Amino acid sequence: MRGEAMQYRMSVRVMPKAGISDPEGKAIHDAALQLGYHQVTSVHAGKSFEVDGEYDSEEAARQEAHSLAARLLANPVIETYEIVDVSELA
Repeated sequence: MRGEAMQYRMSVRVMPKAGISDPEGKAIHDAALQLGYHQVTSVHAGKSFEVDGEYDSEEAARQEAHSLAARLLANPVIETYEIVDVSELA
């Protein structure tokens, strides 16, 4: 363990870009309508990741989350990502 490093959890959401085919979201939407959820107008299916790590600061953890998402978790051609939360673990 490094000097004053703390444990952080980074939450990342990855979603298909607008205009990209989303067959899983379409299937869920169709099933929702068949089950009687007629107010549902669309569904977009994505992925959620929680990554834990040791960092010197919240900002360092946030920067690492962006790098990890851009290079590994999301395919930049067809997906976007959002850092949902970075929080220190107790």
